[in-house]
Amino acid sequence: LLAVRFQGVGGFSAREVLFFLAFYETGNGFLTMLFCNYNVLNISRRVGRGQLDHMLIQPRPLAMQLLAEGFAPVSGCGKLLVGLAVLIVACVGLHMRITPVWVLMLMLYVICYGALQIGQSYLWGSLAFYIPAAFEEISSVILDLNGAVGRYPLAGLPRWLAAGLCTVLPVGLTAYLPARVLLGKVQTPWQIALPFAVAAAFLWGAGRAFRRGMRRYLTHSCNRYRDMGFRN
Repeated sequence: LLAVRFQGVGGFSAREVLFFLAFYETGNGFLTMLFCNYNVLNISRRVGRGQLDHMLIQPRPLAMQLLAEGFAPVSGCGKLLVGLAVLIVACVGLHMRITPVWVLMLMLYVICYGALQIGQSYLWGSLAFYIPAAFEEISSVILDLNGAVGRYPLAGLPRWLAAGLCTVLPVGLTAYLPARVLLGKVQTPWQIALPFAVAAAFLWGAGRAFRRGMRRYLTHSCNRYRDMGFRN
């Protein structure tokens, strides 16, 4: 809420900064509600610790377990509710005209936020299938980096750096570009569609990498796990 004291930053006015941060927290809250427990989002921890063995012996498909274990619609919805409340305050302060199309775009961009984070976590987390000791925490490192950089606007950065932060490490697509679209500052079709395209690319790459890693895991497992349940 201290953002209302700013004179504006990164191409945003003071109230637009509040909207930008509120959108980020809404997306973060949505993701937290879906995957807030048991390192389901930080998948490299489960892989690197050999804990996928626990899931593979269960009488449920692995995908179903990953989707269900971290879902906490009651205890995990705090961030989402706070983000939505601040988002409403920002919209009222900006006198925004809210239409069904705008609400649909908001929902799609929130889902896109989650897809970008999941895609990055599972893509890079698949490295733990091959070198578990070194990459056990790679998912948490990637997610922390997204959280640290994603709350800052990209305006004023060199073009090559902004391009990298919208493709290789797409932190600019989690909140900055979607917020600009929702605020009416961006109307170019390719910019509007860019977060969805990059999210789809990361999810596709994560799916392929994770499936290949699982094939290796099924034959090699992880020798860092002992019978008693402790890591080496």
